[in-house]
Amino acid sequence: MMLDQEREDAPRRDFLGRAVTIEAFARKYRLDADEAKRLQGQFGLAAREIELLQAARRNGMPEE
Repeated sequence: MMLDQEREDAPRRDFLGRAVTIEAFARKYRLDADEAKRLQGQFGLAAREIELLQAARRNGMPEE
């Protein structure tokens, strides 16, 4: 039986998105090599897509 707290946390996990490699993210959003390198330095080889989007937009990535 799930606790109320577990049910509240479930949608949040989905919201955070899936983990992607920095290389795949950079290719998908057509980031230049410098931005891809910056994100890799900040997050490592992979991170949640939503975190990468937020970080890239803070650095000037245009919203689609």
